[in-house]
Amino acid sequence: MSFPAFLKEFAGSTKNRVGSVYSSIINQRNNNIIIQVRTATKKTSGSRTHMKDSAGRRLGSKKQDGQLVKPGQIIMRQRGTKFYPGENVGIGRDHTIFALEPGYVRYYLDPFHPKRKFIGIALNKDVRLPSPHWEPRMRRLGLSVLINPSKAKLEEDRKSRKEDLSLPEILAKKRERELKRDQKRQQFKLEIPKFINNSELNDDLLELAAERLVKIDGYLRGGKFLKDAQFYTTFNYNYDLKLSYKRGEISKEELTNLLNKYEFLSKLIDSKISFDAQFRLYPYLNSDEILLKQNEILNILKEKFSGIKIITKEARIEIEKLIHDSHVFDLSMQVRLRRMYLKPVASEEFAIAEKNTKKAVVIRRYNYETRKVEVITRTKEAFLPQVN
Repeated sequence: MSFPAFLKEFAGSTKNRVGSVYSSIINQRNNNIIIQVRTATKKTSGSRTHMKDSAGRRLGSKKQDGQLVKPGQIIMRQRGTKFYPGENVGIGRDHTIFALEPGYVRYYLDPFHPKRKFIGIALNKDVRLPSPHWEPRMRRLGLSVLINPSKAKLEEDRKSRKEDLSLPEILAKKRERELKRDQKRQQFKLEIPKFINNSELNDDLLELAAERLVKIDGYLRGGKFLKDAQFYTTFNYNYDLKLSYKRGEISKEELTNLLNKYEFLSKLIDSKISFDAQFRLYPYLNSDEILLKQNEILNILKEKFSGIKIITKEARIEIEKLIHDSHVFDLSMQVRLRRMYLKPVASEEFAIAEKNTKKAVVIRRYNYETRKVEVITRTKEAFLPQVN
């Protein structure tokens, strides 16, 4: 029987058959036996093993409007944020809304979010939500006053275990910061007479001026501009004086005198002393004077050092002095000038040493064109000299 005839007979005999069919094809040429297995392809029908449904999730409102709740009690269980958390409530990962403060439940709408429904907690029964948008929110500061002094002291000193364990480290860092501020204050007290005559400042004003400079220095190190640092220092000092007056610690006349005294001092200090990019004190210069001095220094650098290929130690000291000790360049400009005039290594066109020279530096680099490691010998003059 030929092979096509065999396939035709095989297909006819296996038509509409379910199960496994085994057939053997004998290859007379190679005497190899090939076994083909055909598995069933018809799917069986499924069957239900139980006819029960899962229990409901008990979604919906758990507290009604105006109902009194305690912190932690659930107000609404939902799938998705059909209701959004309002004042004094929180929302969980499964969108459950719960109370954060004791009070009365309020379902309300917010005119700033007209498409959302909110749930909040009113601390008093006669309070309606939402609160006026531009007014401060009502907060619960306490439910009762502790009359017993020992209990009041215990509540005041109460700390969590984490706070109690970290307190010594926090106090140590605080003492360290205060010590650094005191050292900086003493340093400023010694430097202020260099910019302001002693006749303009007595001992009290000198102490207050040093304290002002310490505050400004802190704001500058925090990333604020000089004008902003001066403004916030003045504002905070005046604010503390007004608080002292409200507490009854100083009189109205004393408040006026202290405010006028600090205003005079702040104008005097700000018109005489300024800070550079390294937070060092230097004489105050207005914007025109700073620009004029910058152009003068840039011209000096361009005329004296733009054509120099090998930088000596004396040249580096002079360039560093012009860039850093002039007090008129910010950090970004100082970096640009250093990259321009104080390159770490000179160009390879200069200061090439012979291979057998002892006083030389060997540099190995990879050449991407030839795909080989090249060895270059440079003299020590090719590198930027060190300055102690």
